[in-house]
Amino acid sequence: MRRLLAFGGGLLSGAALGTLLALLFTPASGEAMRQGLRARYQHALAAGRAAAEQKRQELEAQLAHMSGVPLTQPAPRQNPPNTHTR
Repeated sequence: MRRLLAFGGGLLSGAALGTLLALLFTPASGEAMRQGLRARYQHALAAGRAAAEQKRQELEAQLAHMSGVPLTQPAPRQNPPNTHTR
């Protein structure tokens, strides 16, 4: 019985210490963390779209050069509205 109480006490004190350390070393609140992650996601998405557009233009220029047929400039693409809401 004594060993069981010692084990239970160690388990509870370990859980309490772990909870305290997690609260002390968490860099931001949950909402602030979600907002930061959302901003990083939006930035990465915009950078990916810009890189894709640049690569598309490079490939179209290569195609025009290799085929000898100049490509007409399409109308600028519009990004769809952001439907991701959270």
